[in-house]
Amino acid sequence: MSRSRIIFFIVSFTLTFPMLAGTLLRAAGREQSPEDDSLYKYLSVFTEVLGLVRQSYVDPPKMDELMSGALDGTTDALDPFSIYVPASEVDRYLAARQTAWRQSGLTLLKEHGIAYVVAVEKDSPAGKAGVKPGDIVAKVGDRTTRTMPLWEIQEILAGKPGTKLDAEMIRLGEPVTVSFTLEPFPVPSPALAEVEAAPVLRIPTFDAETAAKVKAILDGNAAKLRGGLLIDLRGVSSGDPEASYAVARLFATGDLGTLTRRSEPLLTFAGTEAPAWQGKMVVLVDRGTLGAAEILATVLRQKVKAELVGERTFGYAGRQGSADLSTGGRLLFTEAFYTGPDKQPLNQQLTPDLLVDERSRTFLEKDVPMTDLILQRGVKRLLGGEEDSAQKVA
Repeated sequence: MSRSRIIFFIVSFTLTFPMLAGTLLRAAGREQSPEDDSLYKYLSVFTEVLGLVRQSYVDPPKMDELMSGALDGTTDALDPFSIYVPASEVDRYLAARQTAWRQSGLTLLKEHGIAYVVAVEKDSPAGKAGVKPGDIVAKVGDRTTRTMPLWEIQEILAGKPGTKLDAEMIRLGEPVTVSFTLEPFPVPSPALAEVEAAPVLRIPTFDAETAAKVKAILDGNAAKLRGGLLIDLRGVSSGDPEASYAVARLFATGDLGTLTRRSEPLLTFAGTEAPAWQGKMVVLVDRGTLGAAEILATVLRQKVKAELVGERTFGYAGRQGSADLSTGGRLLFTEAFYTGPDKQPLNQQLTPDLLVDERSRTFLEKDVPMTDLILQRGVKRLLGGEEDSAQKVA
């Protein structure tokens, strides 16, 4: 037996024996049915599977890759935002996740082994190349993403500026090849536009300056906002969740929400000053509305009765924690969820008050892109027009 294999078994025994011993002692002190959710039950199954794979798989598996895959599977079972990063990649990944979106405009996640596009910034390299929300990322370069962990995809997106990236997407069941060059792009600021006489405030991301920029827009356009305001949060997946509460304070007072871990509030958010603007409000959302944008949509709905129009949102506004492992690897996991004023964790999709989907289209709208259809319905909602055949969700 090789020296490395002996070391592996010694380390494995040292780590698992205390857990197994404690579980067995606890089980001995009480009756335990086979259905009990015991640690021993799961460890024994894992050990059995690992042993069978090592002994019977068609080719001798590499233990480091096998264990890495097992850890990836464990975090994948939690949520798309919890991941395991091996020791050799921790520093590179931490740097990559700061620049991957900044150079590509893509928000990517991997769930059940499938990498997909959650949102894409319109004027980013990926947006200009035609990447769409919902696209499945099948290949990056000549490599399949089936066995590629999310941290590795992020590292590729954070490559050297000027690098040309080819990718194969699956869109509506058909392969689509896209190419774009990794380059930092100007992050857009909040802006007010007018669509069919309706003022539309676009908030593309949330940072420390967002609230001040939005307040300046509200203060400088009071006359235009007398009939109401439409806030566009479609495809907004980036930004600091806590910065969204600062924006919410411009419209609402009182309790706005909390950061909660296992029913225990860690932080509370409240508005103590008079709102900068009050009036009728409609909020546009879609499948790419995520995190900070979902917090703002929730607060506005619950505090000032804003109506949500569009598609169901992604359904996640959490804070990520981390734990350093003895191997040097790092576990990144969801440690707490943000809430709205009702104190319910934002870990499920928001269903709009006016749901816009394929079933709600009229014959004349059959060729209208979904993003344009959501905007049209939102404008009509704000201006008091008919709902057409859009589905009203109670």
